Amino acid sequence: MRLRDSIALTLPSFILRLVLGITFIWAGTGKLVGTMQVSGDDAARLANLGVHLNTIEVAPATTPNEPSSEIPELIEPLPDDPPAESNEETSEEMGEDLQDQAKDIVEKIEEAIDDAGDKVPQAPTLDEPQTEPQTEPPAPDPQAGIESIAALTPHAGTWTRVQNTSGDRIASDFPEPLECQRVNSIALMISKAADPGLTPDSQPITPIMPSKLASRPWPKVLAWAAAITELVAGAFLVLGLFTRFSAFGTLFVMLVAMWMTQFGPAAFHSSDALLGFIPRADDLFSPAAYTQLLWQMALASMSLAVMFLGSGAIGIDRLFFPPHARDPYLHGDPKASKKKGMDPATAQRTEFDRSPGSN
Repeated sequence: MRLRDSIALTLPSFILRLVLGITFIWAGTGKLVGTMQVSGDDAARLANLGVHLNTIEVAPATTPNEPSSEIPELIEPLPDDPPAESNEETSEEMGEDLQDQAKDIVEKIEEAIDDAGDKVPQAPTLDEPQTEPQTEPPAPDPQAGIESIAALTPHAGTWTRVQNTSGDRIASDFPEPLECQRVNSIALMISKAADPGLTPDSQPITPIMPSKLASRPWPKVLAWAAAITELVAGAFLVLGLFTRFSAFGTLFVMLVAMWMTQFGPAAFHSSDALLGFIPRADDLFSPAAYTQLLWQMALASMSLAVMFLGSGAIGIDRLFFPPHARDPYLHGDPKASKKKGMDPATAQRTEFDRSPGSN
């Protein structure tokens, strides 16, 4: 076999396998190791699917010497420090202002004491007879006490359910962001594709996936299957092991991803799609608008090419699945020199003949 033919049979498949393998190993590892934040309807969907959601612990930001909002502001804030060029007159004015503020504070305190003293009931003296019998104070109402505490405490009685307990969850149950594994983004995508919900005017949205896939455990199972397929198939592609089967797995994953993110919404939820299934952008030639679609199409095309090429010479598959001895592309057409009336030494070779001595 000529050198250029050997390179043509070896390097293309190896390069495609290497790029595909690294890409899918990176994508699968990120889904299994990385995390994402969800809230509202997305968190409710995942909770209904049995996904464990974790609270995000954030340290409260406190400012040193910050006055508490519960203490009444009896002391007015002092004026800013005077500039360095202030003269003696400015100092005297500030002294007078401080004295006035001190007097105001004393007056406010005295008024508060007087008001509190007026509200305290006076005990009857021995000289004054009691005109009215003393009655016991009414028993405290627990409900009134709870309502008064709830009125004084901000957000009292508000609970956020994040564990997998019984009952359907709604968006209002998750007002704060929660954290979960990034693989659940695929489960969320499948759930929305199979059960997209209603339009603002309460009209049902056409699903782009079978409605059965919206119920548990299918979204979660399919999400984990996709992530594991990306990771395992990527590793097999780098090694050249079960190459065609691994390439079929990555091709299937990319086709489903293109349908759920690009072609399906454009075909069912858009009225101005290109060719009826390609999403239309405001700028048709904007790279940012079609980056995801072109990237998915490139990975799908590369997977399809590897399916036809196989692992090539650089791969473990060559050890388990060597080429057949009668392969016409590698060893020439074995019937070319056996045609009737032809000399084997001068027999015309076919285009598949790559045996030594061929032109």
